Amino acid sequence: MKVINKNNIISSKKIFNICNLLNIDYLPRKIIIYETRFDVLKSFLILDPISLIMTLLGKIEGTYNILFDRVCIFIFSENDDGDDIHSKQFYSLHALLHELRHRHQWKNSRNLNEDDADEFATNFLNNNSEKISKIMGWEDEWEIEEE
Repeated sequence: MKVINKNNIISSKKIFNICNLLNIDYLPRKIIIYETRFDVLKSFLILDPISLIMTLLGKIEGTYNILFDRVCIFIFSENDDGDDIHSKQFYSLHALLHELRHRHQWKNSRNLNEDDADEFATNFLNNNSEKISKIMGWEDEWEIEEE
């Protein structure tokens, strides 16, 4: 697995360490972390026009590309709790785990399920809160509460 990342928000090492908590079915060939909209534009990311617009507007947090076995995470979309770095990291990890679940779904059933991917990401973060907090260097554990 290759990680392409500027390392400003979450280091590649931390991403690898989080991914090591998962089995091989979850791990794509490549993970790309886009920190800014400009990163998306300069990368020539192949998206259909609607997806590109939705991504640039911050409406898409991540994608899994079956053809290239690639997960892309758009950190700039994570602004629900303001500009707090830990919040951006936490919700970007949720997006990453959500997309990695899609990879696992595709490998095992050829069926992508949004509800399952979201539930998996939430449960994984909550069930591994202590390990993830340690990997990320957070003083406190974080937990997602479903509304």
